[in-house]
Amino acid sequence: MTQDMIASRPLPEITDLTEPFWAAAKDRRLEIQRCDGCGTFRFPPEYGCAACGSMLATWTKVSGRAELYTWTEAHPPLLPYFMERAPWPLAVVQLEEGPRMATNLVDDASEDYEIGMALRADFEDISDDVTLVVFRRR
Repeated sequence: MTQDMIASRPLPEITDLTEPFWAAAKDRRLEIQRCDGCGTFRFPPEYGCAACGSMLATWTKVSGRAELYTWTEAHPPLLPYFMERAPWPLAVVQLEEGPRMATNLVDDASEDYEIGMALRADFEDISDDVTLVVFRRR
């Protein structure tokens, strides 16, 4: 591993299970799985539904509206990319459709975060292949 690779931003591992999520993000859509058996939305993606056990799900575009559920800040020691940007805020949002998602908030300093603040999904291109889903204040 070269020093440049260590200092660059870590990228998510895209698998067969998660590829539809990342493809939708690249197209500026937030899509999550919805169980074909009981209609439960779920994130992160899973092979089976925890609510009813169905193995069938459809990737479904969701509203992108959310509320801040919780947050924390990561402090050193961190990977080099994050060390240069510490403290690194980490947020969990609750999507209007129910599931929670770990993410980053943009455009607000962490001292301005408020539990329950209204958020909307946005997208941040990280590389030619990866677009992250981030959230900003509504």
